[in-house]
Amino acid sequence: MIHTKNKRDQVSQKRKPRRSTLNKPIDNCLAEISFNKWESQLPRWLTEARTAIVSGNREDVAEILNPERIEQVLKGQPGQLKIVVIYNIVKLLREIGQIKRAESLCAKLVKLQPDNYIVYNEMGILSRRLGNISGAVKYFTKSKEINPDDPKIWADLGCNTVGLGQTESGIELIRRAVEKMPENNYLHSNLLFLLHYLPELDRQEIFNEHKKWAQIHAPSSHAKTDHDNDPDPDRKLRIGYISPDFHRHVVAPRMELLLDEHDRDAVEVYGYGSVERPDEVTTNLRNKFDHYRDIWKVGDQEVAGIIEQDKIDILVDLTGHCNNNRLLVLAYKPAPVQVTYFGYSDTTGMQAIDYLLTDSLLTPPQSQKFHTEQLICLPGGVVCYTPQAKSPDVTSPPVVQKGYITFGAFTSIYRFNNRLLGVWAEILKSTPNSRLLLGFRGGDDAQLQHRFLSQLEECGLSPERIEICGTKPYFTYLEQYNEVDIVLDTFPENGGITTCDALWMGVPVISLVGDHRVERAGLGMLSKIGMEFFVASTLDEYVSKAVALAAKPDALVKIRGSMRNRMMASPLCDKDMFIKNIEQAHRNIWKKWCKSKIAKLQSKDVNKEQHVFLGDR
Repeated sequence: MIHTKNKRDQVSQKRKPRRSTLNKPIDNCLAEISFNKWESQLPRWLTEARTAIVSGNREDVAEILNPERIEQVLKGQPGQLKIVVIYNIVKLLREIGQIKRAESLCAKLVKLQPDNYIVYNEMGILSRRLGNISGAVKYFTKSKEINPDDPKIWADLGCNTVGLGQTESGIELIRRAVEKMPENNYLHSNLLFLLHYLPELDRQEIFNEHKKWAQIHAPSSHAKTDHDNDPDPDRKLRIGYISPDFHRHVVAPRMELLLDEHDRDAVEVYGYGSVERPDEVTTNLRNKFDHYRDIWKVGDQEVAGIIEQDKIDILVDLTGHCNNNRLLVLAYKPAPVQVTYFGYSDTTGMQAIDYLLTDSLLTPPQSQKFHTEQLICLPGGVVCYTPQAKSPDVTSPPVVQKGYITFGAFTSIYRFNNRLLGVWAEILKSTPNSRLLLGFRGGDDAQLQHRFLSQLEECGLSPERIEICGTKPYFTYLEQYNEVDIVLDTFPENGGITTCDALWMGVPVISLVGDHRVERAGLGMLSKIGMEFFVASTLDEYVSKAVALAAKPDALVKIRGSMRNRMMASPLCDKDMFIKNIEQAHRNIWKKWCKSKIAKLQSKDVNKEQHVFLGDR
């Protein structure tokens, strides 16, 4: 449904269906086929549940799909109709976020359909949603064995294989799927996203792949070339933000900061939320926009039309090639000026996006040749850390009580690779009695834990020195840093907000810098708080800095006690400067467009006068 503050914001409910995203596990269309084929025979309540899903009434779906009704289905006579009904119930339960119920029911379906690749594919999706990555790989592998020629299954299996740390083999599966489905822009975006996790990054290859994506899916011919926005350089601007991440997501706090601090005398703010599963954060952000459009189920060209009707002056993409992106909307260039920042650490490859906001540490001048957008380097950067109103107290370093150093990393499992683990093992072996604490989504999976422990054991590290856990609620996650003396940043892709979280909890971070933007996030954040001496340029230096710091518990005590004050006094937490720089960047690029627009209008007037004069003659 459309959330609005006035009637002018109403958008038609007749929406074109979106193509399903492949940045998440690929869905199979059997449910839709089943409804089309069996609709006249399906229970009425199941059709009602599906209609409620389409209308966005998730609470109604949960009430319709009550346990008693599902139990009656399970007791029913065996047959194909029963299979279809169960499968569609599983799909609907997944849609409303009741993943455990869906998994339990789907497990029964596996027994009824032991040779059905679609059922195994669904089990893989559900396992992934529950954080059971090894289970997801098992089910997708089974699905591939039954149906080896389906590139959708290759892509699902590839994504989750990368999640197990088998980056190269997972990406190769996705590459094959892209070759078989060249028209699928979301799958191709997924490949671009995952390329940054390869142990060795080839910047030119990655840039070429981004340009290839744009040439295929977002050609310049799609873009509108003439906009009739009023070219007044000093007037109040209409700024539109488009993102799927207006929910509990790392982008949300930065978006909230912008909405809270924007000068509303200078800008009118529009939100275009393509949010699959809205939550309380969605509601909070929605109420902070001057105007908000729910575009989750609206087709790309239709969204572009809505943005044109809204007369947006600057359209800001917050996602890049990340999950559920709406880059194809920007391909139509519905706004005269289009910008990208926050959500993605690379170029979009698109000519229709004019600028990328960044800073000179992340993207030094020589980086321009690897971006289709013009780089605008903000003095304070594009990261502003806003600590939670209530954060855990910082304790003394654990080495003080335990007598040994604990290294740690709480990050995405995708950032782990064999090369990284080998270097970490070397650090621990060079630091007597030290321990390693790892936390990531899926870390509670026993099979996944075993795999990581085995990898580190092959590097000469005893499993007793390693602890692995899954994700925690945010406050509990922050408290975990009180169990860590030194954070080891990942490479080639560095941590992002997790690095800020570690620093906020007083924990120093050792980071390895490279040439690509994803390899420079640690440098960007540590430099802003005057701790760039913890950044290493080589693997040997990375190891030596970690080992040397571990040998200085007194230094760790001092660092821990002063870090919060250091951060609050730094550009990293200066929200006033952050907002000022972004708003100034917006105004500067708007003035540049106005100058260009006025020049074109004047040129047209001159040509028209010349044409009239020559005609009279």
